[in-house]
Amino acid sequence: MLKIAICDDREEDREVVYTHVQHFCEERLQQAEIKVFSHPDTLIYECEKFCPHIYILDIVMPMINGIQAARELRWNQPEAQIIFVTSERSFALESFDVNPINYILKPVKKEKLFATLSLAMKHIHLEEEKTVTLKVKGGYRTLHLNDIMYMDYRNHVVSYHLLSGEIISTSTLRIGFTEYLNQNHAGGDFVQCHESVAVNVRFIDRLTRTDIIVRNQEILPVSKSRYTQVFEEYMSYRFR
Repeated sequence: MLKIAICDDREEDREVVYTHVQHFCEERLQQAEIKVFSHPDTLIYECEKFCPHIYILDIVMPMINGIQAARELRWNQPEAQIIFVTSERSFALESFDVNPINYILKPVKKEKLFATLSLAMKHIHLEEEKTVTLKVKGGYRTLHLNDIMYMDYRNHVVSYHLLSGEIISTSTLRIGFTEYLNQNHAGGDFVQCHESVAVNVRFIDRLTRTDIIVRNQEILPVSKSRYTQVFEEYMSYRFR
């Protein structure tokens, strides 16, 4: 499902954009979850878990402007599509620092927003969102890879640690952790940072030669022999 976040401190402007986005999705027969925010602080906090595909941001807002919010969001979601809407022309050059898909002046015209949303959709591949199905005690469980922060391996069991705080464990395995990763996660979404730990690169907030801090501030170990690979995967994701 397409996820869209709208943030504007002016209620009337939020309503205009929300209505246009609803009509766009209805015309496209596109299922979408649309969340509306009145303050960038709330946007940043909520979207750590919501992870929108598209952000529509006002620029002139209290405390944190839309460009500053976009920098924060871009750090954790480099693939997100960002659209700025504003009454101020003076921010146009600065806004391109976060690689927005467009910069729309208020009042927002339906045709202009529709064209920009269509362009954003070309960069979004919803059908490619990946899942993994696990054999667990009592049956099977399917997880979205974008919900998994990291995995660890203990006593022949792999535990998946989710952004929600939930931990899902496989049934007992007959193979080692590296072999399990090669068989089930060969797509490059995860990098093995330790003999018994693999991390989802998108959830790395800080990397040192000995540790990784993930989104919920847990600290994961980094083996000396694996640091270079982790660093390269991390930089490739951040700056692709």
